[in-house]
Amino acid sequence: MKKFGILLLMAVLAFAACRKDIDKVTTETTDYVPEILKKWTPIVKPVDGDVIGFVADEAGAPVPNAAVKMGTLTTTTDNYGHFFFKNVQLNARGTYVQVEKTGYFNGSRRFFAIKDAENRVKIELLQKEFTQSFIVSDGGVITTNGGASVTFAPNSIQKEDGTPYNGLVKVAAKFLDPANLRTLDQMPGSLQGVNEMSEEVALATAGMLVVELQSTAGEKLNILKGETATIKTPVPASHIAGATAEIPLWSFNEKYGMWAVEGVSKLENGFYVGEVSHFSCWNQDFGGPLVQFTATFVDENGNPLSNYPISIKVPGAWFGGHGYTNPDGSLSGGILQNSNLVLEVYGYCNELLYSTNIGPFSTDVDLGQIVIPSSLLNATTITGNLVDCNGDPIQHGLAVFKFDGRTVFEYTDGTPFSVSFTTCTGTNNIEVVGIDLDALLQSTPINVGAGGTTDLGDITVCDAQIQNYIKLTVNGVTQVYTVATASKDSLPNGTGFYFYASNQNLWQQISLSINGQVAGNYDAPNNGGNYIYDAVNQWIFETASFPNFEITQYGNTGEPIIGTFGGTVDNYWGTIPVPVTISGEINIIRDF
Repeated sequence: MKKFGILLLMAVLAFAACRKDIDKVTTETTDYVPEILKKWTPIVKPVDGDVIGFVADEAGAPVPNAAVKMGTLTTTTDNYGHFFFKNVQLNARGTYVQVEKTGYFNGSRRFFAIKDAENRVKIELLQKEFTQSFIVSDGGVITTNGGASVTFAPNSIQKEDGTPYNGLVKVAAKFLDPANLRTLDQMPGSLQGVNEMSEEVALATAGMLVVELQSTAGEKLNILKGETATIKTPVPASHIAGATAEIPLWSFNEKYGMWAVEGVSKLENGFYVGEVSHFSCWNQDFGGPLVQFTATFVDENGNPLSNYPISIKVPGAWFGGHGYTNPDGSLSGGILQNSNLVLEVYGYCNELLYSTNIGPFSTDVDLGQIVIPSSLLNATTITGNLVDCNGDPIQHGLAVFKFDGRTVFEYTDGTPFSVSFTTCTGTNNIEVVGIDLDALLQSTPINVGAGGTTDLGDITVCDAQIQNYIKLTVNGVTQVYTVATASKDSLPNGTGFYFYASNQNLWQQISLSINGQVAGNYDAPNNGGNYIYDAVNQWIFETASFPNFEITQYGNTGEPIIGTFGGTVDNYWGTIPVPVTISGEINIIRDF
C-alpha cells in the first residue's frame, strides 16, 4: 500500500559559487521575457514517473482546490492539499509544476525527476495581501517583513496594455529570508537559473523579494517601460561578515520556471540594493556551473528514509540547495561543480540530524546509498488492522495518522497495515483514526506515543459517520471518493458551485457543477460540465448534465452540503459509448 504523507516535497538541489559582474538591468513590458531565456535551450532528459505534491500555506496547513499545472497536464489539490500526476513523462533535468490559488502569490517548483519513482514536491503558498499603497504621481516607499523595501519613482507605473497608469497603486510584498530554511519551500522554481551566457547554473540566495501591483479596480500593474524601482533586502547579521560588495540580481520567469540574471545589487549599510524594471520575484544570488547528483538515504537496517529534508551547500555559504527524499529514499538534483560540499539531513522541525562532507565532482555523480545512524532519526512505526462492528476485516479502508499539523494516509484491503514515518523531536502523541470507505464510518480517535513501534491490534470502525465524500454507484458498483471539496464559482458575478474529489490517485477523479449556491433542485440543464474518470472501475463520464440533481441541505460554514444526483448517461471507457445508470451522493463540509 502507498503512504501519502502530508509533507510531499520537492527534489531539486541547486548550489552556489561566485561569478563575474553583469550588465545593467533591462526594461520590460507586461509580457516581457528576458533575452537570456529566449536564447536558452533547456536540457531535456525524458523519464517516466509519478509526481505526488503537497500544497500548504504559511502556517503549514493544506490548501485545497488549488489549480495545478505541469506542462499540458492540469489537476486540483484535494481536501488534504495533495495533487497527483501518475505515469507521465517528466524531465530528469528539470520538471516544472505551477500552482495558483486566489488570495496567494503564484507558487511553483522545478525539480529533477527520477525515473519510475514517486517524485515528491512541496509548494508553500505565500498569502497575498494588498495592505500598502501609494499615489503614482507622488511615488512611494513600501516596506515588508524583515525590513526589506521598494522605492517607486513618481509616474513610473503602467497598465497591462503598457499605457501609463495614474491613481492609487495597491502593493502586496513579501521578503524571503535567506537564513530561513522554509524559504526554499516558499520560493518559486528552484535555486537554478540561466546566466548571461544562457548557461544553466546553480544558485545560492542572499534573499528574495516578491511584489505584485494592483489598481483599485483589481487590474494588474507593473513598472512603466523605461523606468525602474529600487529594492533593498537585508543581509542577515550572521552573514554580514561574508557579504560581498556586489551580487548578481535575478528575476523569476513564470513561463520558463527559471531565474534569469538581469542586474547587480550593491551592499549598502547592511542591505543589498538594486534597480529592477518589472515585478514578479527578485533574487540576490551567486551562480556557478552545476552537475547532477543522485543518492538514496537509508537507516542502518536498509530501510528507506522517506520525506527527510536534505541540504547540500558550500561550507560557510549562506544557503545551498534543498530537497526532500522520495518514498524509496531517493533524491536527485543539481549541485555545484568542482567544489567541496556539505551534505546535511534535517528532521521534520528543521533540526540538523546528520552532516558529512562530499565532493568535489567534475561530472554527474551517483552517491549510492547514504546510511544514517538510526539513533539520530525520529522514526515511528504503527501497525494494526481495521475491522467493522462485527470484528470482520474491512476490505476498503483508510488509516489516518495526524501529528504536528501533518497527516499520513494508509489505504487497507482487509489485511493488517504497517506504517513508518518521522516525527518532530518534540512530538509526543499521534492521533490515529480508521475509516470504512464502504460503510462511510470512522473510528474513535486513538492517541499513540511517538517513537518506536506500536501495535494497535484491531481498530473497530463503526463509531461515527464520515463526511467530505462523494459516493458514486454505476450499475450496482460503488466507489467512494473521500477527500471531496466544494467551492463557489470563481468567475466574476458567478453564481455556480463546484464539487471535486480524488481518491488520493489521479486515476480516480470526479468533478461536478451546479448553477446555484443554495439548497434546491438542479435537474438538467441546471447542472453541467460534469466529468468522472476512474481507471480502477473503467469509467469515463463526460456528461453535459445529469437528469437528476438535488441539493437537500446547504449548511453554514462548518456544516455540510448534502445532495444526490444521477440518471442514465454514457460510459466512454471503451471504443463505443455504453449507457449506464448512475446514482450519487454528496456530503461535504463548507469551509468558507
